[in-house]
Amino acid sequence: MSAVHKKTWIDRVVDGLDLIASIMMVVLTIVVFGEVLSRYVFDLPLVFSNELTLLLFPWVIFIAAIAVTKNEGHLSINFFRSLMPKAVQRWMFAFSKLVMLFFSVYMSFSAYRMGENTVSQVMPVLRISKTWLITSVTVSFAAISLILIYQFVMIVLGKLEVPDEEEMLDDLDHGH
Repeated sequence: MSAVHKKTWIDRVVDGLDLIASIMMVVLTIVVFGEVLSRYVFDLPLVFSNELTLLLFPWVIFIAAIAVTKNEGHLSINFFRSLMPKAVQRWMFAFSKLVMLFFSVYMSFSAYRMGENTVSQVMPVLRISKTWLITSVTVSFAAISLILIYQFVMIVLGKLEVPDEEEMLDDLDHGH
């Protein structure tokens, strides 16, 4: 049995975001199911469902991306890294965080600028600015950037170890 992991404030925030993404996914499922039922059973389409789905889906995906980053759930190729000495593995792990950080900051900044350009565009049925679509990208990549900075600092301080392949497979099971 592994030691019990004490939850940090980042763990609690990400758990809260996971809950929000789960609730949004339930709402999204209900809206899509309601649309299908309404359209094909009652021949009465829900006019708002398409736009609400368009708004909710990116938020679900990008909020979930925050948890994926925090939990090292993203796809990675560790074969060559695992062949290196532990010290080199640690710096390769840190370097990969910096590459991800660069991409995340760039995405957050680009999405913010794109949001500025769409602020006057309004969705016809819900009357909500299309900026809400882009804001999901901005918010998620800003949060991912903060997590990556935290992880990089923890790697440099020696408080975050390079995950082994076996640990990563065990994490997929979520301790069950």
